[in-house]
Amino acid sequence: MTTFLSDLPVAVLADRIGLPEREAGNLIEALRRLGIDTLGELSKLSRRHVADRFGPAGQRALRLARGEDELLVSTVHGSWEELAEEIELPEGTAGSQLERALELLVDRLLAAPRRTGRTLLGLRLGAVLGDGGSWSVAQGLGRPTSSARALRALLLPRLEELPAPATSLWLRAVGLGPPGADQLELSLRGDESRRHRLGAALREVRAAQGSESLLKVLPVDAASRVPERRTMLTPFPLPSR
Repeated sequence: MTTFLSDLPVAVLADRIGLPEREAGNLIEALRRLGIDTLGELSKLSRRHVADRFGPAGQRALRLARGEDELLVSTVHGSWEELAEEIELPEGTAGSQLERALELLVDRLLAAPRRTGRTLLGLRLGAVLGDGGSWSVAQGLGRPTSSARALRALLLPRLEELPAPATSLWLRAVGLGPPGADQLELSLRGDESRRHRLGAALREVRAAQGSESLLKVLPVDAASRVPERRTMLTPFPLPSR
């Protein structure tokens, strides 16, 4: 974000966040009451915290404050709630730890109940930088997919484009496709039946108990002296349909 944009008051967003005048004014006033007077201050907030406090309108305001592209919505399947995940990063996160953070984001994005089993059409990977700036990059998928392995393979090289150390990493879907078989990952024919039965059972458990009912242990920093940083729990990836 440029210094010019950072210094602009949050009031400039009022006519750009897609709300009636009164509701937009209420959102701007709520931000001001929290001490958020400029776009620069808004852009530093966690995406998850903004979503919890202000909902979709707050998320749109945050994207505009960070200078990100507009959200792409599938015209075939109608409107949808934004699908995005963010993770705060410990100071000095790099290398394999940054890759583990990306893996966690992908798992969380695919496990989100609001995805409703639909494939992804595109992604945007971004970060809040330690110097107060922001960075994001679009990643096309070629074909609709919901394969965690395929998404990680496409996104991992983009981490090398980070211009500076980041304080948080986020991932957003930019369009949802139809539910269906994964088109970017091939499974062995002999395993198909077993994978389908396993996937159906796991989906039933997750539908009944919630997205946090099926988790796996993700190694993060085995050498850390802080036990909580050695491993993290992340949603268990479901087999492709």
